[in-house]
Amino acid sequence: MIGKMVKLKKEGTTLSLWKIFSITAKVGGVTIGGGYAMVPVIREEFVTKNKLLSDEEFTSLLVIAQSLPGPIAVNTSALVGYKLRKIQGTISAVVGAIFFPTLIILAIAALVSKFYNILSPFLRGMKIPLFSVLLVSVLKMWKSNVREIEDIIIFIISFTFVSFFKLNPVFIILLTIFYSLIRGSFKNRDNVKEGDR
Repeated sequence: MIGKMVKLKKEGTTLSLWKIFSITAKVGGVTIGGGYAMVPVIREEFVTKNKLLSDEEFTSLLVIAQSLPGPIAVNTSALVGYKLRKIQGTISAVVGAIFFPTLIILAIAALVSKFYNILSPFLRGMKIPLFSVLLVSVLKMWKSNVREIEDIIIFIISFTFVSFFKLNPVFIILLTIFYSLIRGSFKNRDNVKEGDR
């Protein structure tokens, strides 16, 4: 039953599947532009407002969501739902994330041919606010994740290859994952050697 309650260990919060659905449905219903424009709103709801996830947990889920095929907002919602309530949470979060956008898309598809001239100025006017939402999200992620000079170097290299050399972002993500695995293995070896001493 969607209203079945479960107690989360984190901060003694009690959360229902309906709550997960309602949060992601609200995000999907009020976020114009979808995709990455929804990510900071999802963060606000789950991390800042309801305190169901830490900022680091959300960022980790977002990195995984970016690496997976499919819409970023749906991927992020699915991972957040799984983190909170496993499979049931995933289903609730995904249904919520696509509920209002699906209804809106169907309505627009039915009316766009007749009222495109009315809608186009509104859509053009949303470009700058959407850009500001994305910029705020990037700055928050930068603040919580870029902590060392190595992180800045990786950012500059990745940005350069994607922006100027038009390298596929998936390839960059795979390379950085491979690099992180190698770096982690070397750090573990160093820790073992220091422990032996």
